[in-house]
Amino acid sequence: MVQPTCFADEVLEEHKIDAESAEELLKDITRANRKPNYPESVFFQQKMGWNEIAVRAELRRIHGVLRLQAIAGSEADRQAAQDECKTSADVLAKEEPKLTAKIAELQSKLEALQRDARLSQKRAEDQSDAVRQLKLPEALPKNVRDSVAVSVSEIENSIGHSVHESASRIHELECCLDPSRYRSESAYLEALRRSFRAAITDHVEGRSLSFRLSPEWSTIRAGLVTELAELQSSLVDMKAAHAVAIEVAERPLGFYVMAQPES
Repeated sequence: MVQPTCFADEVLEEHKIDAESAEELLKDITRANRKPNYPESVFFQQKMGWNEIAVRAELRRIHGVLRLQAIAGSEADRQAAQDECKTSADVLAKEEPKLTAKIAELQSKLEALQRDARLSQKRAEDQSDAVRQLKLPEALPKNVRDSVAVSVSEIENSIGHSVHESASRIHELECCLDPSRYRSESAYLEALRRSFRAAITDHVEGRSLSFRLSPEWSTIRAGLVTELAELQSSLVDMKAAHAVAIEVAERPLGFYVMAQPES
């Protein structure tokens, strides 16, 4: 004989169906990353008794559930992860001691190389400092110091003077050929007039005096460009010759450096 269905059982069954439907709706809304539409909001309100705050709370809950389910994966996924974990642990247990020993060996070699490099650097620095001190005036005999001073002075009065004069002339020519170096056109013309009087024509208007480029300026300028190029080229050679001459003149400063150390 079939027993009549209890009203309470019917209510529970209906609530179960509504709860399952609500769960699926929540998942659909979360996956679509959207807000509940009007019919869905009515369903949540009438069937589940959720206001907007409760719906948002349920959506946050479902969002967390879906995220954790994605991480957890399927049973097969979890078994594969466990198998991989065991395999990795076995490989680590086998290889770690060998790798640790190899790392220790390499670290020892590295430290030895670093130590050798530090000692070599210190030795080279000590030698360089000793050479520097051996060349100091107070370490040298007076006759050596005086001889070097005379030689250097003669070089500076000849090649050195020529280098200085050429460098000064180059600077003057560069300024005359480059108005942008001056704060104004009038300042440029005044400077050009001091260096090359023929390049400037005086212009008097009332009581004021101003300067203008003369008709000869284009010819003068061409000559300056040529002279500048020649000076720049020769200055390179003069500086090289000056450096060589100074190096030769200062060789006696190595009086004690060149001598064999006493045992």
